Amino acid sequence: MTIASFRTSGFRDLDRQLLRLSAGVSDDEKRAALHEGGEIIATEARRLAPYLTGLLQESILVVDARNARVYGKVNLPDMSVYVGPVGSTDDGDVYYARFQEFGWRDNPGNPFMRPAIATKHPEAERVIARRLGAAVVGAVR
Repeated sequence: MTIASFRTSGFRDLDRQLLRLSAGVSDDEKRAALHEGGEIIATEARRLAPYLTGLLQESILVVDARNARVYGKVNLPDMSVYVGPVGSTDDGDVYYARFQEFGWRDNPGNPFMRPAIATKHPEAERVIARRLGAAVVGAVR
C-alpha cells in the first residue's frame, strides 16, 4: 500500500487576506450598493404607480432601513433598504398606497410595487453584486 504525503503552505497568508477582505468593505459601501439596486426597483414602481396628483410617485423612495418611516410595523435588518411609499409628502399623505397596491373591498387595486420587484429584481441584484464586487476588489488591493 502506498501512502502519499504532501506539504502545503500559504494558508496563513490566505487567512489574513480573507480577514482583511471581510473588514475592507464598509457598511457605507454595502448600504450604497443596496441603495443603488433599490433605486432600480423604485424607478419602475414610480413608472407603474397610478397617477392622479403625483403624490404616490413622489413618495416612492429608497431609504436606509434605519431611517424608514413606513405605515404599519415593519422590522427590517440594519443592513437593508426600504423601497416603496414612505411616510407622507409635503403636499399630503399617501396612506392610500396600500389600497392601490392590494385593493380594498370591491376595488381590485392596481399593483405597482410587486410588479416592479418581479420585473426588476434581477437587474437590481446585478447592480448590487457589481458594486459590492468592486468594493471587495478595492479592499483586496
